[in-house]
Amino acid sequence: MKIKFANGTEFNYLNAIEAEEYYNGASRRTLTFECSADTISVDMLNAVLSDEANTASIKLLGEPVPVSVVHDATYASEVDRRPLGKVTEEVKDEADVVGHYVTPESIYDDYVLKLKCGIESVLVYSETPESTAVYADKLIFKLGKPTYIEHQLKKLGL
Repeated sequence: MKIKFANGTEFNYLNAIEAEEYYNGASRRTLTFECSADTISVDMLNAVLSDEANTASIKLLGEPVPVSVVHDATYASEVDRRPLGKVTEEVKDEADVVGHYVTPESIYDDYVLKLKCGIESVLVYSETPESTAVYADKLIFKLGKPTYIEHQLKKLGL
């Protein structure tokens, strides 16, 4: 899965969670992303997240999925070639629909507050009686939405 910012910066992410959290005296919507530690440098990501114009609209792109193919396949006869109608073939195997894929996308607007950006150690496997817990370094960043009052104050220039 990929994340694409307004300035064109694009990179892969592992997980994205939208939630509501209490931050800076208000309850607000947040988007938290988890990426591989080597996906992008923390300094580069910090520079992207520091500019509100880059995070005003964030596009999340999923993995391409096969779609049904519609074509004219039924004719009155081989001689007059008048189509009797459209035929829809259901996708049964990805090999059946070469080139017929759609990439799902979600757009998140106005997540302009940088709440967190850095490398964290994340639990991968819990501790068991036979083995110790396994941790991995992940790049974690969190963005927040301004509240209604914060929007109004910004419009007033305050």
